[in-house]
Amino acid sequence: MRPLDADEEREPEQDWERFLSPVLDAIRRDVTALEREHVRAHLRARRKLLEIESLLDEIKSEVEASEESALDPARGSGAEAEERVLKLCEKVEKKAVEAALMGKRIVEIHQQIDSYECY
Repeated sequence: MRPLDADEEREPEQDWERFLSPVLDAIRRDVTALEREHVRAHLRARRKLLEIESLLDEIKSEVEASEESALDPARGSGAEAEERVLKLCEKVEKKAVEAALMGKRIVEIHQQIDSYECY
């Protein structure tokens, strides 16, 4: 039996490195893509919440205007204001559903990122 060279001893390790390198690179790319998606999802969710806040402010203004017109019948019909409030409420409900779906997606992204933490 002849003694092993230093090159022969490293050969199995180099095989593993060659095998694992593309896999680890792919995992890093996946995690990076998930982190980018995570940031974008948070920004979309924040925008959606700001839209909801704006709609709620509009509803508040419409309700206040409706209350004022109820106190002063000469100002106009409260039915129009009520109709506008109902439309705004529908918009808020739709935006809330969208925000909930975004929140759900953010949780999914967190779970995917966490599953890569072991690598």
